[in-house]
Amino acid sequence: MKTEHEIVLPLDERNLAHVLAALALAGVAAEETGGDGKARCWWCRDGFGLRLALDQSTLFQGADTMLRSLRWVEGLGVDEKLNVAPKAHHGVLQRSNAVGTNPFLSLATAGTESSLLKTFAGQLGPRKIIAAQLGCLLSPSAKLDWLRQRAFGVASWGFDSSVGSHAYDLGFSSNDEGSGNADPIYPAIELLSLTGAALFSTPHVWQTDEESLRYVIWRDRLALALAPLAAAGCIEGLAEDRYALATRGAAYGKGAAYHYFPEASLITKYKSL
Repeated sequence: MKTEHEIVLPLDERNLAHVLAALALAGVAAEETGGDGKARCWWCRDGFGLRLALDQSTLFQGADTMLRSLRWVEGLGVDEKLNVAPKAHHGVLQRSNAVGTNPFLSLATAGTESSLLKTFAGQLGPRKIIAAQLGCLLSPSAKLDWLRQRAFGVASWGFDSSVGSHAYDLGFSSNDEGSGNADPIYPAIELLSLTGAALFSTPHVWQTDEESLRYVIWRDRLALALAPLAAAGCIEGLAEDRYALATRGAAYGKGAAYHYFPEASLITKYKSL
């Protein structure tokens, strides 16, 4: 009989990066446990809970291995008939033999417009950002808080509300004003959030209008495979809380670069913790 482990990861349900990272970790856990029908995941007062036939160390080792296999394949996502030249964010995320979707493109416009999740500026691209984040990612160890390890001077996807740059609201990036090396990121969270968006969830359907999205935090213990559906609000009858958020724009309006996501707002509370 396999020993079951109950793990609670210190992830914040109001932080988009943490929610996407949780979905990625649930997906990794499902693969590592071979589709164990008893494995469960849920959100609780202290973070994201998992009940698994593997411990946290093994889960993090599996996640680390997965992240190091990531590769951005550029140039995909635009219909040639539309005569639109591919840009740096056109492409797909690949890991091992699996290919994900592109969270940075609008499905409604056949890739001719970027999605709400494309927050970075034109001179950057996923390939460069992934390489830089992987370059500073440390492997799990007994002495390392793997999820909370920090790095500096590396671009963020803009999903993590805990590391939004002080310069963004003024309409420019910290790189422009010369203090980029002082901005921290959490590389494990950054890479897991991208993987969650591209490979383990459907964030395109979270979008409610041109500038905002909604997601669901579920309190019931669900099978790992149901996590993406629960987050998208596609399972009825759950004890759940619903959150909404919009990118915080730069001072120069909607067309400005360097948008990022602030902390989400609770809009509907179904059940108290």
